Amino acid sequence: LCLQWVTQNADAHGQAKRNGPLLWCVILGFAGYIFALLRLVTVQYTSSILVMLGFVSEEKFDAFIRKPLSPIIIWMYDWLMSVRGGHSPNSYTYLVYEDMTLQFIIWLGTCVCCFTMLWAFTTMCKCCRRWLTFPNEM
Repeated sequence: LCLQWVTQNADAHGQAKRNGPLLWCVILGFAGYIFALLRLVTVQYTSSILVMLGFVSEEKFDAFIRKPLSPIIIWMYDWLMSVRGGHSPNSYTYLVYEDMTLQFIIWLGTCVCCFTMLWAFTTMCKCCRRWLTFPNEM
């Protein structure tokens, strides 16, 4: 539906033409998703983006995220090193691996949270469809 709207080839029912603002939200959401993915694979941070933006303190991040996940990350790191045959000149240290894994988990959790909010919003709008005009293509 988004591609039909962007290319001006709206469907026979005219849904794409009527739902322009919603389709812009989808396009911008997808662009944000791609931007976040590129940021994830091109930048190495020593702290979480949540800490850097001030959403949580470093102590709370360590207590609620880093410490509970640490045994799992250590196990995964040891397993990967045993599969690869130990350290090589191109191997990451454990701290780099831990930071990258935590950033990936936060990115994945953020994507799941955003799509869950989108699902909840569209479900709520479908329930209120009697009073609101809302597209049903989602």
